[in-house]
Amino acid sequence: MLTVGEKLRLRKAHPCGSTDWEVLKPGVDVRLRCLGCGRILLLPREKVLKQIKKRLDAAESRGKQG
Repeated sequence: MLTVGEKLRLRKAHPCGSTDWEVLKPGVDVRLRCLGCGRILLLPREKVLKQIKKRLDAAESRGKQG
């Protein structure tokens, strides 16, 4: 189950090169923000769940950004 503010690492990279995303709105369609460039996408939940490689904790997501 996805929650607001959760950080995810997806299998396929965004064109900016980042694979890390933040969940902005869970539901039937999931709104995600790329942690590399800030682009916001709205994707079907089933597609997002299949693409999840890892759920990041706070230390991992801070290390990637800084």
